[in-house]
Amino acid sequence: MALQDQPAYLIKMRAKPGLGDKLFALATEGMEKSGSSDRFIIAREDADPDVLWNMEVFRSHEAKDAYENSPLADELRDEIIALLAEPPLRIEVHPYSALPADPA
Repeated sequence: MALQDQPAYLIKMRAKPGLGDKLFALATEGMEKSGSSDRFIIAREDADPDVLWNMEVFRSHEAKDAYENSPLADELRDEIIALLAEPPLRIEVHPYSALPADPA
């Protein structure tokens, strides 16, 4: 599947004060366990270490749907929501370009 056809999310989450490290560890563990994404970036805001940004690119629409309807997603969602100071921001996107480029 071409990169521009892969579904993706841009997600912002703000942890309750002092829970940023736990949020980052849980989000990273979840991304590694899910197996539904072939690339992701989890970034920490310099100005606020409790704010996480995640760009997640799913392998396919089927992989996205399978993850979203999995027991792992339910488990992670509940654990992550408990750490948040405010509702997460999640924007559905499709990548336009990325480096390194996938081999042709």
